[in-house]
Amino acid sequence: MGYAFSDANPLPGTELAAFVAAVESGSIQGSADALDLTQSAATKRVQSLERRLGGELLIRGAHGTIPTELGQAIYPLAKRALEALAEVGRAADQHARAGASMLHLCASLTTGEFLVPGWLAEFRSTRPDVQAQLEVVNSSAVAKRVADGAADIGFVEGRDQLEAFEKLTVARDRLVVVVAAGHRWARRRSVRAAELAAEPYFTRERLSGTREVVDQAMGRLGVSLRPALELASLQSLKRTIAHGGYTIISVLTIEAEQRAGTLVGIPVGDLELGRELQAIRKSARRRPEAAGALWDWLARRTAPVR
Repeated sequence: MGYAFSDANPLPGTELAAFVAAVESGSIQGSADALDLTQSAATKRVQSLERRLGGELLIRGAHGTIPTELGQAIYPLAKRALEALAEVGRAADQHARAGASMLHLCASLTTGEFLVPGWLAEFRSTRPDVQAQLEVVNSSAVAKRVADGAADIGFVEGRDQLEAFEKLTVARDRLVVVVAAGHRWARRRSVRAAELAAEPYFTRERLSGTREVVDQAMGRLGVSLRPALELASLQSLKRTIAHGGYTIISVLTIEAEQRAGTLVGIPVGDLELGRELQAIRKSARRRPEAAGALWDWLARRTAPVR
């Protein structure tokens, strides 16, 4: 019988395994035992491989089986092919484990710069296998990345419509008027919203969660603040007010400057500027195991906040 194998008809690993096990054990029964098959099933696999290759592979006798000339020729190749298939399985398993421990996170500026890094350090002390990637953008972009599946978990500080997400309150924050230590308001206990319109106002960009909270709160009092300058960086805002004017940002972002005595945070006396900082994720979405572990860790850590 001539050799009839075609590259268009790949050989099944199950048939190669039955043949290799038969050669190594010296019998079809040994092949069946090695692969946890019945003798009949092992025989059918070897016979199917013989049909594919167009020749006998084993000589069956009363004392077991030995490979034919064709069987001897293909045995080392079949052995290497099975080892290669095992390598494929191991590589896939390693990739799955790596994916399970990879976290793609996205956070708005306040949470991303001042809170999330510390949380991740605490979390990784219990899960050192986790690899995290954190992107810091504005709140609107965070929601979009989570919705698109580019981020497993997002952290937002605004009041965007979040009905499409699972939400977890991870911290509470307060916005304050921030001025330089030498500003005429610096020694005051509070300012009124109406006073703010007369002083240069420097603020975050329109899609910022902080900017959104301020605009909505001022709007409820009928106060409209016209920015003298819009900046995407908190550090730029803090440097700008050193020369006069004010900004309204999170009290979390000026802790170091308040300790140093360079900046002062002042409440708006007639306006509530508290807010909840939230973690969000897509509802009913398959996610890496590490993402679920971080979410559960955040829930336990912030249980009193909720």
